Amino acid sequence: MKKEFREKDNVFIHFYKSCKYSLAGLFTSIKTERSLHLLLLACAFVLVMCIILDVSAEHIIIISMLAIFLLAMELMNTAIEHTVDMVTKEFHPLAKKAKDCGSAASFVIAVLAIIVVVYIFLTYLL
Repeated sequence: MKKEFREKDNVFIHFYKSCKYSLAGLFTSIKTERSLHLLLLACAFVLVMCIILDVSAEHIIIISMLAIFLLAMELMNTAIEHTVDMVTKEFHPLAKKAKDCGSAASFVIAVLAIIVVVYIFLTYLL
């Protein structure tokens, strides 16, 4: 018997839709989230500095990986914040804890990225 075509059975259509939704979330967040604006501005500054200091490809890869990891963490933090806001508009200690933990995760990665970038840049400046 011939199997009837169903869109949900097609792995390529499913993958395409997943990518489409992911990119929509990324671009919406970039348009609306101030923290992502600052992150992209910082990335642009670091990129210019990499060019000025003639940073090696290996160091650029390390910096890029940290930037992408920080972007992913910021997106997760944004998702947590929006989910908590959707559930409750009133103050609740658990809502505060969830938001603070998401923010702390982004902060930890940002500190790591700053330490690594400063270390790399100092090796080229000294």
